[in-house]
Amino acid sequence: LAVEDSDLASAGYDDRRMSVAYGTSVGSPNEAYDEQLAAYKNHGYKKISRFGSTAFSAHAATVNLTIDFGMRGPATTISSGCATGLECLSWGVNLIKNGKADAVLAGATESPIFPMSYASACSLGILSKRNDEPDKAMRPYDEYRDGIVLSEGAAAVTLERADRALARGARIYGEVLGTGSAAEGRNPLILEEEGIGLSHALRSTLDDAHMQPHEIDHIQAHGVSMAMYDRCETNAYKSVFGDYAYRMPISAVKSMIGQAYSAGGMLGLAAGLLALDRGVVTPTINLETPDPACDLDYVAREARLNDIETAMITAMSFGGTHSAAILGRFN
Repeated sequence: LAVEDSDLASAGYDDRRMSVAYGTSVGSPNEAYDEQLAAYKNHGYKKISRFGSTAFSAHAATVNLTIDFGMRGPATTISSGCATGLECLSWGVNLIKNGKADAVLAGATESPIFPMSYASACSLGILSKRNDEPDKAMRPYDEYRDGIVLSEGAAAVTLERADRALARGARIYGEVLGTGSAAEGRNPLILEEEGIGLSHALRSTLDDAHMQPHEIDHIQAHGVSMAMYDRCETNAYKSVFGDYAYRMPISAVKSMIGQAYSAGGMLGLAAGLLALDRGVVTPTINLETPDPACDLDYVAREARLNDIETAMITAMSFGGTHSAAILGRFN
């Protein structure tokens, strides 16, 4: 869809300068894996398809994209948990900036709805138990949230140099102004509540964009409906943006689409691009009783008309790996 929407086929780029940066984190082995496993158990390795390994290879998505679209430039697969999508974006942006590619297809895909994934989430105690009201279960920043709702999804964007995209009349949703990332390096499960690690990632992103905090009009937040994450994120915004943090509309698209792990950051980026393009900031639905520790303007319950020029996207991952990107309306 991203390739079609950008009409990339009309660009005339050398296929050796067209690249792919795609990522995944928790993918299901699915029925293909089960079929190959059964063949091995019943008849030995000689009965396994020579392409059987692609049924559970994280790199399979990237490889098949290069084949489907004939992209023969650098290709990479990134797996950084919820930060994956934004890390793929950053890799693609830097490839173009360094003159090593003319176009990059960047994105992430995730399919974590399978038994082992659910079992591990249950073991961690992170799934919402609001089974009687599934549409109200995902409640970022709400005092009565009780966990996440797993979801599956994928998102992709086509990246190009602005002058080349303009010259061929491509549909431009926005401009990537800066990217950044950081790791807490302290605990595989528990985030540092003051948001120091995420603050570092946000400041790094602002520095990369050569921007000041007050130049950000909107934040499309991680907003994952877990108290520890929500409070860490809120504290990071307060640390980086100071009093200005209270005047920015901040929203969490995950409240409507659930937690798709590695694809979440890229889905947030899509929501940020559409906010720039259409002047509508998505709501954080189900935010009915704000957590007192999450007292910023999280665009509760209803979408808001807002003519924004810039948007920051944030992604916070398992183990304290955090990434961010800044988008701008392209004028």
